[in-house]
Amino acid sequence: MSFVSQGDIISIEGQKFDTLVLSKDFFNKEGFAVLCPIAKHANDIPLHIQIVSENYKGIALLENLKSLNLNTRFYKIKGHISFDQIQNISDAVQGIFEYAPWGMD
Repeated sequence: MSFVSQGDIISIEGQKFDTLVLSKDFFNKEGFAVLCPIAKHANDIPLHIQIVSENYKGIALLENLKSLNLNTRFYKIKGHISFDQIQNISDAVQGIFEYAPWGMD
């Protein structure tokens, strides 16, 4: 059985937006993946990060993370982003969950 890889851009049947796979491959091998939608246009805020691949351009909406079981869905891989882009997006997602002492945000 094939699985998605971190950085894959996928189209999932029944979903309005294409999605970006954020989770690492060891997690994805079980059929689950942490994803975020990709929009063509979005407001300019820190959690909206532009992504570009050889045949794809969009904006990852990081405030809308979702975990899905891809074993139960039909999907198609449409592209893949660079390692530099994966690092940038991973840093932004990590920033959502970093611990900050009360009153220090």
